[in-house]
Order: sequence, then C-alpha cells, then structure tokens
Amino acid sequence: MSFDLSRLHRGEWIVGAGSAVLLASMLLLPWFGRSHPWDGWNGLQHSRWLAVVTLVLAAALLFFQATRRAPAVPVALGVLVAIFGALTAAWLIYRVGISPPGARKTGGWVGLAGALAIAYGGTSSMRREGISPKDAPAVIPTVDPWAESRS
Repeated sequence: MSFDLSRLHRGEWIVGAGSAVLLASMLLLPWFGRSHPWDGWNGLQHSRWLAVVTLVLAAALLFFQATRRAPAVPVALGVLVAIFGALTAAWLIYRVGISPPGARKTGGWVGLAGALAIAYGGTSSMRREGISPKDAPAVIPTVDPWAESRS
C-alpha cells in the first residue's frame, strides 16, 4: 500500500481544495459579529461538528484514493463526501445567507464556497469510478488456435 498522488482524479483534487478552504476559513477568517468578530469554529457552535465530519470524510477519501488500487472504498467514501458536503453547504446557506447570528463577514461566504466545492468534488469522484490506468491489469496475450492451420 503506497501513497501515490497519480491515483487522484479531478474530483478528489476539488475535494482537497474545498477542504483546505473550509478548514482555513473556519479557523482563520471572521464569520459573524460587529464589535467582536467570531470565526467559524466559535460562530457555528453545534453545527461545527457537521463541518468536522465532512472534513474528516474528505481527508479519508483523499487517503484511500491515493493508497488503494481497488475502487470500492474510495467510491463509498465519495458517496459519503457528496452527502455530507451537500448537508454542510445547505446548513451554511441557511446560517450564513439566511439567518446569521450577527453581522455577516467574508469568512462565512468563503466557507460556503469550500463546502460547495466538497459536495461537487465528492459527486465528481463518485461518478468517475474505476481503476487508475497505472493499476490496471496487464493485457492478457491471446493465442490464435487456427494460426498454424492457415500457414
């Protein structure tokens, strides 16, 4: 079991980028507040665990896609990443766009973009299942049984 980045497809790269954006926005950027801005970790309180589960599943998808030759585990994780990414995006649409607990800041919108990227990347990863060309079985040589009788 070796870690090989060439096994990652476009969907997994999108999941990785979306995860980095969501994580960075949750920890580094202000999301809500006027006089004392809250970051995503402190501003989301209970729903931050939905984002944490989404980030853990996204990391697992990247790890298993890069280390597994068979597509079964990465495809199952792609389904879970797509579902949890969509749930996180839907919750952030509500929390950031519709009913924010304070004044909106840019971090919430950046986090929403990251969650949407995770959902899209998970869907794209799920749609592109199969074995990497590098891991595909070798071509099986065939023998023509009638070749000798023709010559």
